[in-house]
Amino acid sequence: MFNLNTATIKLNLFLALITVAFAANAQQNAHTLEFNLQKAINSFSANQNKLQGNAYGGELIFHYNVNRGAKKWSSDLGIKSIDVIFNYKRMHNITRVAAPIKGEFGDSYGLLGGLTFPLANMSKAELEFTPGFGILYAGESWFSNQNPVVGSKLNFGLKAGLKLNVPINEKTAVSANLDVLHYSNGGTRVPNNGLNVVSVGLSVARALNENIAASKPNFEKEVYKKHTFDLGINTGRRGVYQSRDGLWRTGLYGGYNYRLTSYLALGAGVDAVYYHTIYDANRNLETYQSKASSFDRWRVGAAIGPDLWMGNLAFMAKYGYYIHYNSLLPIKTYWTAGAKYKLNNWLALQSKIYIHETEADYVGFGLMLTK
Repeated sequence: MFNLNTATIKLNLFLALITVAFAANAQQNAHTLEFNLQKAINSFSANQNKLQGNAYGGELIFHYNVNRGAKKWSSDLGIKSIDVIFNYKRMHNITRVAAPIKGEFGDSYGLLGGLTFPLANMSKAELEFTPGFGILYAGESWFSNQNPVVGSKLNFGLKAGLKLNVPINEKTAVSANLDVLHYSNGGTRVPNNGLNVVSVGLSVARALNENIAASKPNFEKEVYKKHTFDLGINTGRRGVYQSRDGLWRTGLYGGYNYRLTSYLALGAGVDAVYYHTIYDANRNLETYQSKASSFDRWRVGAAIGPDLWMGNLAFMAKYGYYIHYNSLLPIKTYWTAGAKYKLNNWLALQSKIYIHETEADYVGFGLMLTK
């Protein structure tokens, strides 16, 4: 009798595992809609602006499943979905510790693009990594209530998260989430210390269409050059401290790229930035640009770093050392991050942010020639 019960238990467990596996597979190639309820567990900023209080909110996420039409880059990267994320946070109870003013942060609304990467399968659950980038609107800023943490209402948003996903039937899954959301305006308006919100959440996702067999990718059609040269130009503006005015820059870049895989390239090149307004001690408040303050019209540096390619879209990051920079402060290194989108075989749109340590200099937008 004992052996029979043991066998029955094992059979039931086996059938349960098959059911869970089927449920997971049923969503493998389906687009899904997810609703995520969130509570902030920590909020913090740069410099000495310590924060306190709780924030609540949620996300509505559309997951476009790439397995329904996989490309070589998505297959090699192991991406599960490309995501469109609407993020809302009620920030009325978040205040600075030193000078608490209820409601000084207002509410925030964000629209981000993201990716979902499966990291590990653990029997009934799947661990996923969920980065994202986009635009966030803050209800309050320095120019509405002199909040030094948020310099403008329109900001760039950067998100990184972990999700534990558990299917409960063929079309529905629940998840536990942990993420950090950062937003700042990239130096467009100053002060701009930036805000970081760490949140936990519980979500439910529902498949929007039926599971289908993954299409067989035609990787032979995806051709890319191993060796390319870039020549880029951008222009952008850094804010004047506590003012709506701005100090303009023009950035030039020339570099070489070596394509390692379908999704990864390594690039090295020279950055040159032209200052339309240089630092003048006699006009300190008008011309002071913190770690980006320069006595000369030009600063020049050499940088190296990777490009992450997803079809015609690439995200770039490089770390550099200054060859020439007559700066007010002792700054020797910099790094850049950005994106470029190929319009054709020789021309791309680009955006690029220049950063000193953790401080944004400016964000430039422009064009890049590729040969």
